Amino acid sequence: MGKKLQICFWLIIAIVVFIALGGVVYQLARATNEGPVHPEVTFEIENVGTIKMELYPEYAPNTVKNIIRLVENGFYTNKVVYGKDEICLYVGRSEDANVPDVKASYMIEGIEEDSEDDYNYSISGEFLANGFKQNLLNHEKGTVTLLRNDYGTGLTNESYNSGNTQIAVMMNDDSAKLNGSYAAFAKITEGLDLLEKVYNEGEILSKEDEASDQVQDEAIERFATYPVIKSATVDTKGIDFGDPVIQEIFDYSEYMYQIMQQYYGQ
Repeated sequence: MGKKLQICFWLIIAIVVFIALGGVVYQLARATNEGPVHPEVTFEIENVGTIKMELYPEYAPNTVKNIIRLVENGFYTNKVVYGKDEICLYVGRSEDANVPDVKASYMIEGIEEDSEDDYNYSISGEFLANGFKQNLLNHEKGTVTLLRNDYGTGLTNESYNSGNTQIAVMMNDDSAKLNGSYAAFAKITEGLDLLEKVYNEGEILSKEDEASDQVQDEAIERFATYPVIKSATVDTKGIDFGDPVIQEIFDYSEYMYQIMQQYYGQ
């Protein structure tokens, strides 16, 4: 390579590095001068309307990254608002009311689908009971939280770190009892009145129909007709929040199988 070509080559490299560093510096300066940047997710729900929620990375940074990636990859499109309890609306199941499995390859570029490195994923719970002290966002009317499983006594760590795709919108201030034990990450900024109408007026599936259904939810009243999310988009305000940190989700079915094997053998 001639001397002039070498100079051109290193000049191009320098320009690329300068632009990349400039972007990083800009984002840091923006965050410093303007405070935390709050991405905004918009759901268009059929026969309901437009729902917007503001995400708070200063309280639950990895949970926010997780939600952004799910929205960007189209996960919430054609998912449903499937039920309610005494404090919240439940969002994120498939139209058949089942919880879809989501794998690492869906979330992280570079993991080959169905390869040995692929797995059903979850994220660590960003709340006080799980040792995460940063999340001070209270559960109150309009707060959005990440749902997780409760596997029972002796499996606290597995329960706390089992959230991934399912979310809930708090519909009254009785939800404060979830403070410190669930990862609140957002608030509804538009359309809360529309969700109140769904919560208060949505027809509930009859006990007879529920008993004949394959999906069983003892604590959740499921709607007879599920409001469908026809589109979901996210405005990150020009910030790249990066990949979420994920892990392999606890396999409760396999755990119970191993327990049964210990007690009863093959």
